[in-house]
Amino acid sequence: MNLPLKIARRYFFSKKREGGINLINIISGISLLGYIVGAAALIIVLSVFNGFESLFASFYTNFDSDIRITPIEGKHIRNDEINWAAFNKIEGIETYARVIEENVLLRYNNQQSIATLKGVDTNYVKVTHYDSIIISGYVDVRHDSIYAIVGQGLAYQLSIDPNNLFKPLAIYVPKRETQTLINAENAFNKSLVMPSGVFSVQEDVDNKYVICPIGFAQALLEKENDFSAIEIRVKKGYSVDKIKSEIAQITNNAFTIKNRFEQRDAFYKVMRSEKAISFIILFFILLIAASNTISSLYILVMEKKRDLLLFKSMGLTEDMAKGIFRYEGLLIAVAGGIIGIVLGLLLCFLQEYFGLIALEGASQVSFSAYPVKVNWEDVIIVFFTVVILGFLTTVYPAQKAKQVVSD
Repeated sequence: MNLPLKIARRYFFSKKREGGINLINIISGISLLGYIVGAAALIIVLSVFNGFESLFASFYTNFDSDIRITPIEGKHIRNDEINWAAFNKIEGIETYARVIEENVLLRYNNQQSIATLKGVDTNYVKVTHYDSIIISGYVDVRHDSIYAIVGQGLAYQLSIDPNNLFKPLAIYVPKRETQTLINAENAFNKSLVMPSGVFSVQEDVDNKYVICPIGFAQALLEKENDFSAIEIRVKKGYSVDKIKSEIAQITNNAFTIKNRFEQRDAFYKVMRSEKAISFIILFFILLIAASNTISSLYILVMEKKRDLLLFKSMGLTEDMAKGIFRYEGLLIAVAGGIIGIVLGLLLCFLQEYFGLIALEGASQVSFSAYPVKVNWEDVIIVFFTVVILGFLTTVYPAQKAKQVVSD
């Protein structure tokens, strides 16, 4: 066995002195505990962030498509701008839907609100399975349908009752003509639609969208041959990025093409930023543990000075002396890291399957406890962070041990 490692192991598992407490054991124990707490906290916090990100992403899955094509300039795409023959030949596209969006004014029960009208064709349900987000009523997006579904937030603001089939929802949008009109009513196109259902995705979506048939929306907007986006569902087993590239090629990069995550880029950036900040904050716990390790190793060098001189007389070299305390610091860090990671994984497992910690206000959401999702990349990052810190803590004590042997 490697002699420095063997000696380091003896020091790591050293017992109490007779008639007193071994100070080195106490300081090393504090260092070990710091690594355990730090590693466990990092695993738990990072897994909670992963859980929330995965949970929110699942909410958007039934509203956002795998790929979304929008114009680079302007708000609409003309039907003849797309080479449909080439588009339909792209392997990997399961189905797609045309949608048109515009900001509108809603009126219902003498109340009004600004919203985004989203007209969708009959394929949209196959693209996103948005019928699964209906919490009240039903959805009907046939081209000639006069029904619409409203986000839960908008339904609450306007006191919309989807069961009242005699109370229509009035939708107003400015006319395309630019001339000034004396009568404000004449400046808007108006259509009536029956709110047949209420859907719920996320608050930002629920407070914003009304979904209706694309034919109804195009007629209201006077854009019968235009649409705002093409939303695509990709077949399982096919690369979304590869299909994006093929679409960009046949359209000569004339459109903005985004995958599901890019469509919610701001949301995912916030989640990643918060996760990074939490990692940095908890990293300081490990730094405290590391500083204790430096102290314990330095004291150990001083206490084992006679041993080092004895080993020197037996052929111990300066590099071997340094190696003893490098191994000692790494043993503390690795042991603390492994125990902390195992503890963190165990707590995450218990939280995932038994919901140990309930989420405040859980009665109002679809999950009752803090969600967790272990990302094995995070586990590897935490482990190597602990190991690297452990190695850095050995630099000064190892150098001190070298000086003892060289004197």
